[in-house]
Amino acid sequence: MKKVYTVAHTHWDFEWYFTRQEARVQFIFHMDEVLDALESNQLDFYTLDGQMSIVEDYLSLFPEKEKQLKKFVQAGRLFVGPWFTQIDEMTTSGESIVRNLRTGIREAEELGSAMRIGYLPDSFGQSQDMPKIYQGFDIQHALFWRGMPNEANTRYFYWSSNDGSKVLTANIKNGYYAGVDLVEKNDFSDLVERISTHTKSNAHLLPVGGDQRAVDFNLKTRIDKANQEIEDSTVFIESNYPQFFRALEKEAQEFSDIKGEFIEPTDSKIHRGIYASRYDLKQVYDQLERLLTYQLEPMSVLASRYGIAVKQGLIDSLWKIVSRGQAHDSAGGCNSDKTNRDIYMRGINGLQEAQSCMDYLLRKLSVSLNRNQEDSLFMWNPLPFELKVIKKVKLSTQNKHFSLTDKNGEKVAFELIEQKTENAALLRRNPEEMLDERYYVSTIALECTLPAMGYVHYHVSDEEDKAKTLKKSARIENDFYQIEFTEGNFNLYLKKNGKKYLDFLSFEDGGDEGDTYDYSPAFADWILNLNFKNSQTSHVEQGELLSRIIVEGEWELPYNLESRKEQILDGQVKYTLTLEINKQDNRIQLRLHVNNQVLDHRLRLVLKTDVQSAFSTSDTPFGIIDRPIEEKHLQDWRARGYKEEPTSMRPLIHFANLHDAKTSWSFLSKGTKDFQVLAKAQQELAITIFRGVGYLGRPDTKRRPGDASGLQTREVETPDSQLLGDVFFEGSIVIDTNFDAAALQNQYLLTTQENIYYQTQTINRFSTPIEYFPINKKKLEFKEQQVVVLENIEVAFSSMESSIDQTGIQLRLYNPCDTAQGIPGVIKLQEPAAIKLLNLEGKIIGSLENSTKELKMAEFRPGEIRTYGIFFNKQ
Repeated sequence: MKKVYTVAHTHWDFEWYFTRQEARVQFIFHMDEVLDALESNQLDFYTLDGQMSIVEDYLSLFPEKEKQLKKFVQAGRLFVGPWFTQIDEMTTSGESIVRNLRTGIREAEELGSAMRIGYLPDSFGQSQDMPKIYQGFDIQHALFWRGMPNEANTRYFYWSSNDGSKVLTANIKNGYYAGVDLVEKNDFSDLVERISTHTKSNAHLLPVGGDQRAVDFNLKTRIDKANQEIEDSTVFIESNYPQFFRALEKEAQEFSDIKGEFIEPTDSKIHRGIYASRYDLKQVYDQLERLLTYQLEPMSVLASRYGIAVKQGLIDSLWKIVSRGQAHDSAGGCNSDKTNRDIYMRGINGLQEAQSCMDYLLRKLSVSLNRNQEDSLFMWNPLPFELKVIKKVKLSTQNKHFSLTDKNGEKVAFELIEQKTENAALLRRNPEEMLDERYYVSTIALECTLPAMGYVHYHVSDEEDKAKTLKKSARIENDFYQIEFTEGNFNLYLKKNGKKYLDFLSFEDGGDEGDTYDYSPAFADWILNLNFKNSQTSHVEQGELLSRIIVEGEWELPYNLESRKEQILDGQVKYTLTLEINKQDNRIQLRLHVNNQVLDHRLRLVLKTDVQSAFSTSDTPFGIIDRPIEEKHLQDWRARGYKEEPTSMRPLIHFANLHDAKTSWSFLSKGTKDFQVLAKAQQELAITIFRGVGYLGRPDTKRRPGDASGLQTREVETPDSQLLGDVFFEGSIVIDTNFDAAALQNQYLLTTQENIYYQTQTINRFSTPIEYFPINKKKLEFKEQQVVVLENIEVAFSSMESSIDQTGIQLRLYNPCDTAQGIPGVIKLQEPAAIKLLNLEGKIIGSLENSTKELKMAEFRPGEIRTYGIFFNKQ
């Protein structure tokens, strides 16, 4: 007998063409109806979209309702969690996904129970790493809609990750709204036929709900009517997702095992264009992720060893800001302008709080460790491994010339990059009446070796001699590259293989007649290759530590789609491009500032490689993935009934790569999430800087025929998504002779360690926004605190934070590769500690050592995520 498990639910977009505030008002009335339906037994069960953010908003306004919610959650009738928000899986970092689930599960269990099902019914594509993430939270079942390829030919299956994790999974091919037909139509046989294809199972799932759909109080009546009219071989059951999966498990031996990501636009649109939509949002939330994961959390652990309490409440609230910004519509940017202004400002507010906390910790530690209050520079490394780096630092000094000395009194070499004067005197209406309390703010490049979870300390003194500066040069050079800017082109010489790459870097601009969901080329497109032959100024400066090329100019572009069609250059985009290299590593740091004054276009960085490969590589939340250069169904997608063209636009988290057996080209991102490999005579790695469009959704685009995405009957203009004005783009290019995923991820970490220093001076009270506030010193010993040190690491660092009970440290590493790592490295500790294995929730699942100062890590399985709990012995 076919059993149709009918599940009452709502899909509640956190925000979309409406704001969070507008949705919250609607939800407080909706939630009252849910509670009424359960209280009156008009519904047996209800599912609140698998996310706690909407519940939190409700209870923040009506805390008196918590008792009633708990009653139904504990009775197994109201299902909440496991997520805090419904994430976009393709552009969200692994740590953000972990924190989202951890927050959602914690808050759901405070109400009585979390629905431990990987419930993502509307995310735009499914990441290959989700099964192992779910397993890390003891989640054995998953459910999604979008992305399943036709070739899989199944609804129910085991979804596996490369580490061996697997979850029993349901693909709701007909959508999370399929059960609306049960309520609104009477053709029950047709409904059963539609939801039971591609499976031999007798258990079938029918979600009854939709976007912000009101409660169906008549569900029982409709189920009774269906059972009266349907053939005897089928029965509709009012149920819930856990019950359905328990029924499905009884037939589990019949289900196939499938690995990988699901990003095919077969049963639904996938919207690969969202990877590049609203770059301003992507940039802000990427910066907040980096600041939290690689600075504030490990710095808080380090500060706690000096007696400064971890402000976990602040950190948790900041992760909630990240989670809200990574809900699938929010992260995608496929929203109204008013909504995206809200998302953007939440991100900016989070950045201010996170940076202020970092500023406070750096200041508190540095002034407390400073002897005799001399002018000192403290350089900090919150990460658990030594860093040999060139740091850029801003110093405030009374004298124009100054020197640095180390703890042994030896002078430390540095290079002066820039210097400007400031006046600390009281302001006057007439500037000539101001006193001269001049001081100098100097940007310097400094070579240093920073101990793991430690600092180095320099004394800043007045000096008569001038500092070394960058010198004008014909080219820039370090141990890895030689780069020259000549006749408007960038030419690069890679010393490791002795090859020269002419015109290796340029930009490309094309029309975009898509919308905030999807890039789509203009119907009358005109692709322009942008070089620098008409640049107005260029500076080539070579130093011993740091060298750079700065090029400024203006690109002439079509102002709008009509001008592009007529091939008229009536728009201008001013640009400043900086390439910077240093003595220590092979990153070419790239910064681009453009003033965008052009509509409906996509601007991309293009790297002309010497690679010949059948696939591109990029990172995923906890791994890497190879994807074909061109989708196999690019030519026959219409015949196959795809909802949109499967263009080979690819998502990345931290890096995009193109490599073969001889050469590897990588781009390390600081915000952009979209790339593509262009299959030309020389393969090109194209990194999207931004795309500007003016509508939420458009119908009948070149890539996506049919109805507009989002709202099918209303045209919503989004002029903000044109991104007019200043756009800042940043990242690093790495060219090598071999590809090493773990090394590349750890190299990415170097890009996250900027501005982690503090100068104990008194002349500049505005070096940070909170410098103005007085602060009390702690009595601290002037000694290094190398709490945790990772040595010979051959796996990727993911995070380090306080344990959930604040008594220890959580250290997470992972193997990004599909091969085992037999010698992953060593953990060394300052003091004896117990070392436990934790799951992703932070709970202890095993014990490794009761008291040790060193652990040689066991082999990492392919793709394995491993979290160590380090608990120091209490005296």
